[in-house]
Amino acid sequence: MLSIRKMHKEDIKILFNMAMLSFQRDYEKYGVYPPLLNMKRKCFQPPRMFGKTILADGKIIGGAFVMTFSRKGELGAIFLDPHQQHKGYGKQAILMIEEMCPKVKRWKLETPGENFGLHKFYESLGYVKVGERKDKKSGILAFKYEKISNVL
Repeated sequence: MLSIRKMHKEDIKILFNMAMLSFQRDYEKYGVYPPLLNMKRKCFQPPRMFGKTILADGKIIGGAFVMTFSRKGELGAIFLDPHQQHKGYGKQAILMIEEMCPKVKRWKLETPGENFGLHKFYESLGYVKVGERKDKKSGILAFKYEKISNVL
């Protein structure tokens, strides 16, 4: 059974290593990890207060960083242990996060422009591409996605 809880301090080391593995292919392709990984300090860039720990049958399998501002929400990052990917956990986790924030009516996220698998994944959850942004530091093209809830 999948569950999501606030990220605990003792989760950080496990989740940081898991995120590195999860984003390894992006690192190999682009030469950088996503900005959420502070490689010098071996911690996450967003404060832990935005962190969620994803568990399957009580075992940590991933994490997410979620920011909400009134009726707007941002999925800053979501990652799963590579051995737990393609099992439906990511889709389940995003839907659970959305359910945990019923006041949020507009969700947004960004994903690498060349990661077509992720585009298809987010679109299957109702997200629509609304723009593009080139990261000034890395030069990576990111696609911006949004999902607007029909429930008002």
